[in-house]
Amino acid sequence: MPASEISIRLETPDELIASYARGPEELRDALAGLTPDQLRTRPIAGKWSIMEVLCHLSDCDQFNADRMKRTLAMDKPLLLGADGFRYPQPVKYHQRDVEEELALIEMTRRQMARILRLVEPDAWIRQAVHSELGLLTLRQLLLRTITHQTHHLAFIHEKRKAMGIGRNNEHHCL
Repeated sequence: MPASEISIRLETPDELIASYARGPEELRDALAGLTPDQLRTRPIAGKWSIMEVLCHLSDCDQFNADRMKRTLAMDKPLLLGADGFRYPQPVKYHQRDVEEELALIEMTRRQMARILRLVEPDAWIRQAVHSELGLLTLRQLLLRTITHQTHHLAFIHEKRKAMGIGRNNEHHCL
């Protein structure tokens, strides 16, 4: 298990919510200075473009917010897994708008963070049944959402590096 995942598990609910709420800012920082062409290019063969990663994160944030809400509202709701690799073409990731996707993530996280700040302490152990992963608590659902974005931010930075574009549009000398 990666050390970053262990440290996140030790955080309080307030710290987890703050980390979740910072996600959109971290994502905006990772995308800063990229042109539409750079967002849509696939600099690493066989891997998604940065735009596809962004849309995947946007779609997953909506899934995950719904999962957390259902976990709060229902007794052990069934949470269906979603095969994210099936989505890019059918839901037109490359034709979607980057600002709209970022705004959707920001709004989803703002709303969900507000809800999570209001839950009773015992809500964090409420459980749901994921069709692929089994029993998950609300805390685990939030943690998975945070670590999912962290996982994909690394891919965005990998793609920027492959295009020779550092953070804030700095070019790397090879």
